[in-house]
Amino acid sequence: MFNLVLRGLATGSIYSLTAVGIVLILSTTNVMNFAQGDTGMFLTYIAFFFILRGIAPSLTLPIVIVAGAVLGYLVYKGLISKAKKSSHLGMMIITLGLTMIFEGIVATFFGNIPLLFPPLIPGDPVHFGSVILDRQDILCLVTALVVFGILSFILYRTKIGIAARSIADDEYASRVLGIPINRIHSFIWAISFGLAGLAGIMTAPRLSLQPLFMVVVQLKAFTAAVLGGMNSVTGAIWGGLILGVMENLVAYYVPAIKESFSLLLIVAILLFLPNGLFGSREAGRS
Repeated sequence: MFNLVLRGLATGSIYSLTAVGIVLILSTTNVMNFAQGDTGMFLTYIAFFFILRGIAPSLTLPIVIVAGAVLGYLVYKGLISKAKKSSHLGMMIITLGLTMIFEGIVATFFGNIPLLFPPLIPGDPVHFGSVILDRQDILCLVTALVVFGILSFILYRTKIGIAARSIADDEYASRVLGIPINRIHSFIWAISFGLAGLAGIMTAPRLSLQPLFMVVVQLKAFTAAVLGGMNSVTGAIWGGLILGVMENLVAYYVPAIKESFSLLLIVAILLFLPNGLFGSREAGRS
């Protein structure tokens, strides 16, 4: 039982990383980013490119985070900021277009054949008494804990983080107060894409590397975001962890509904808890 919970937390930490990126972008720039998962996929292939050239898998972690931040900044400056007057549907179509671009680039250079992504930390599972944990699971948990701690510090203890939260609460008032909206937006997109890359490289050793390997994670991240409340970073973190544990328990005790569980859960949340666990009324409307 304890093994199931810990493995669920490890899987849930990946959902949380992706969900936090989605929520950050939605709450501050009002864009539903359907490219979060495929961004992680694209950045993971960049990491794989470096691994093929002899770089240790663990050393690609900072490469992916930095590459993701640069990519997020460029996407915002080159696409999103230019289309601010577009409708919500128009913005969503832009992010869907990004998924096609990323998938097309990867398919062109690497093909559609599943590839084996090496473990970031090789070695046998670690035993803690009767508890057995894969090294990759431990890395997921520790990395997520560190990242969420850093993110919490940025959002609540730095000027740029407080400005981002102010924009999420009321963009018009923030603009009147002189907060540089575009600069904060580009910062948020950079952080979110960095998180996408981190989620991708954490997922790849568990699955085969292929252009669509992050699609399921994206769907689970949406479920986690809805569960936590679409405008709550804290909710996205807890939503991902709760979903990961629940999925693992359901897969063990009721395997027949394993594949449909997330869809059933998101329908139930929308019907009975539209604001999520931590969201406000604005989250329900989102």
